Amino acid sequence: MTDATGGPSSPKPWDLEQYRGVTPIAQRKKQWEDDAELVLSRANLPVGSLRPAYETGGPSLFWLALRTSLLTVLTVGLYRFWMTASLRRHYWKAIRVNGDPMEYTGTGLEKLMGFLFALIILAVYLGVVNLLLTYVGLSYFNGNPLALQVSIIAAMPLFFFATYRARRYIMARTRWRGIRFGMENGAWGYTIRALWYWFLTIATAGLLYPYKQFMLAKFIADRTWYGDLKFHQNGTWAGLFAYWVWIYIVVGLMALSVWGAAADPGNPMTMLIAWGIFLLGYFALMILIMRYEIVAFRYMWSNRTLGEATFRCDLAPGKIISVYVVGSLLVGVCTALTLLVVAVVAGVVGAVALGISGADLMDPSALESMQSGNLEQSWPLIVSTILMYLIAFAFFVAYTQVFITRPVLQRKAESMLIEKAGTLSRARQRSHDAAAEAGGFADALGVDVGAGI
Repeated sequence: MTDATGGPSSPKPWDLEQYRGVTPIAQRKKQWEDDAELVLSRANLPVGSLRPAYETGGPSLFWLALRTSLLTVLTVGLYRFWMTASLRRHYWKAIRVNGDPMEYTGTGLEKLMGFLFALIILAVYLGVVNLLLTYVGLSYFNGNPLALQVSIIAAMPLFFFATYRARRYIMARTRWRGIRFGMENGAWGYTIRALWYWFLTIATAGLLYPYKQFMLAKFIADRTWYGDLKFHQNGTWAGLFAYWVWIYIVVGLMALSVWGAAADPGNPMTMLIAWGIFLLGYFALMILIMRYEIVAFRYMWSNRTLGEATFRCDLAPGKIISVYVVGSLLVGVCTALTLLVVAVVAGVVGAVALGISGADLMDPSALESMQSGNLEQSWPLIVSTILMYLIAFAFFVAYTQVFITRPVLQRKAESMLIEKAGTLSRARQRSHDAAAEAGGFADALGVDVGAGI
């Protein structure tokens, strides 16, 4: 795959069309795995700064999300693996650095097989561990029902394990200009650290949450590669704590308002002021939490390096918060209107199937007869109602992708600035990571690894 000749007719190493076209996906997948000699000797990246761009692709995302979500609903969730792969390919392709798109090479079948493999492992693990914990509860706690719930602890490490494995799979299936990203093995190390950091967070009533977040993000970043170039996370957790402390201030004011209301319950003015402060504090708390997560994202990327290249992020919290607020309203309104239209259509179809006329709907005795009818007579109406809600759910998923997921991802991508981008030309291909589990543990446990996909 190395472009050795450098001639004008030679295909560029990062030209994605050589992996696409009419080539069967099985053959393309083999090419992805076998191109061990790919280099970026003709990268021609700018020496200075480089900002990624996001190409929306028009309404294609809506139809892709709607089609795949409808197929997911009709297959009772089975098609969701192909839906995830399709959406990732769409989003990855939309992000372009120096005009060249990112590429996602994962497949739905790969994720399905990983999911089934993870289910078997989880069934054996949870079965054995729960059996041992139940025995301990019955033997040493006299069968106390609360003691039996200790078996839930057995599942906690799996969520952290699944998070790391899912991210590793995504990196293993992500490429730019043909060069693979990747992550080192470290799922159990991440799990042990996550358990310890979460213990510290809970023990300090959430005060060390920024410390937990920074240390886990650093563990992941320091084990992530682009070809043979390694990422590194700089900075300190104190840079996040300065924003986190405002959340504690608001929580303190809310606690004082509750205390004031409890101290003088008979005074209407005190109750009014206390509840006003509490409600304002509640909405301010939601905004501050969203703002903190955005600032944390900006801080992490502004202190991250890749080889000699450095990153800067100028993401404005207001832009992301407005997307969530306006996007949620648009999703709600569009879903409600869609549900109304689908309900009317379903009602007409159900009425035709039952032989109900407009006159019957106006006749109280006819309506009473329909209500007292048996299930066999009303099954078309039941089926149409179920289909109505399933179709509305599929539209809800599509609206969410269009009005929330895509704008958030676009703003995050376009807020990045890569400095000393020319040094990325030194990247050489890394070996193929099979990642056979394919994020199956995350799928089985319902772990969200980001981007809503």
